[in-house]
Amino acid sequence: MLATLPEEDEMMPPEETRSGHPYFMHEMILEQPNALYATLEMCKRQAPDISPYWQGISKLITTGCGTSFHGALATANILYSLFERTDIDAVQSFELNHYYNTLNSKTLVLGFSHTGSTKTTIDALARSKSAGARTIGLTGVAGSPITKTANRHMIVGNGLEKSRAHTKSYTSSILAGIYMGTYYLREEVSNQSAEVILEQLNEIPEYIHSEIVQNEKKIAELATTIGFRAKRTFIVGAGPNVATAMEAALKLKESSYSSAEGMESEQFLHGPWVSLDKDSIMLVLAPQGPSRERHMDLLKALRNLDVKTITITDDKRIVEASSESIFIPDVKEELSPLIYIIPLQLYAYYVAVEKGINPDFIHYEDPKYWASRQVIFPPGTH
Repeated sequence: MLATLPEEDEMMPPEETRSGHPYFMHEMILEQPNALYATLEMCKRQAPDISPYWQGISKLITTGCGTSFHGALATANILYSLFERTDIDAVQSFELNHYYNTLNSKTLVLGFSHTGSTKTTIDALARSKSAGARTIGLTGVAGSPITKTANRHMIVGNGLEKSRAHTKSYTSSILAGIYMGTYYLREEVSNQSAEVILEQLNEIPEYIHSEIVQNEKKIAELATTIGFRAKRTFIVGAGPNVATAMEAALKLKESSYSSAEGMESEQFLHGPWVSLDKDSIMLVLAPQGPSRERHMDLLKALRNLDVKTITITDDKRIVEASSESIFIPDVKEELSPLIYIIPLQLYAYYVAVEKGINPDFIHYEDPKYWASRQVIFPPGTH
């Protein structure tokens, strides 16, 4: 059943709020395998009709705001390792609308918006279309404004998010973006790597289900014994997991109001690391790949500083160098963003629960924050 646009800005009616664990955020995290199954089936149905939008492009731009921009960034970072003759860039929607001036008929713009109502992204798609670019909107809400603005749209996931801390729509959007890009490459240029990725995408929902079953208890323990005490949390990743680090930091901020920052691993080593102290915690996303040795350097340095580290990895050397780790085997780096974000979402959730905070609200229930929100996002703009 397709989700339809709510009549008001409230995503979640008051009668559906929850006062304790499990909050809606937890339910949405656990629902991701079903949301991804639904997204895969949608992609398989629509791919033949959408593939022509990719033909002849010289530039692919992915765009969005907030969590949607992180989804756009993850999609771009995964696809640019596959496309050989196409420039690929992730551009925040405000920047695309006001500062980006190289749009033309050979540009394809993928706009990510969970609710389909984010005015900044809709305006960016409208400007792109007026410049001659092809536009596709990815959203979880049928009938939303983005479906009327883009040349083509895709409804991802299996219904509305019930928590304001978005989780399942993030992974569903990334999967849809990757699927469309790799489908085109397989069909039009016989790209063997794309063929392999398409096959592996079919396994992602079940893999996520198994990961939750195996690791949730440990993640909850880490969040409640270490995470909630941290005054500052840094999260780093490289390649496709730069976006994962940024999204994980955003989830910590939204759900538990924690001080958290996500960034690219090498960038962290060029200055920010000197701000670490014993009250900091470091989360490192370290699948096997080109960043392996630099992550080892980072972990060794942090051990000298007595900074606690939690790694998500498939590398036993990384595990041995970490204070704590979540071991996730058999995941190729290019698809790890779909997998590695799950324990981080759970980690953010359990930090919030330990702090006694409802992670679904993101301060919607506080009159001062609500009044400020109306300034930032007037009704109908987000």
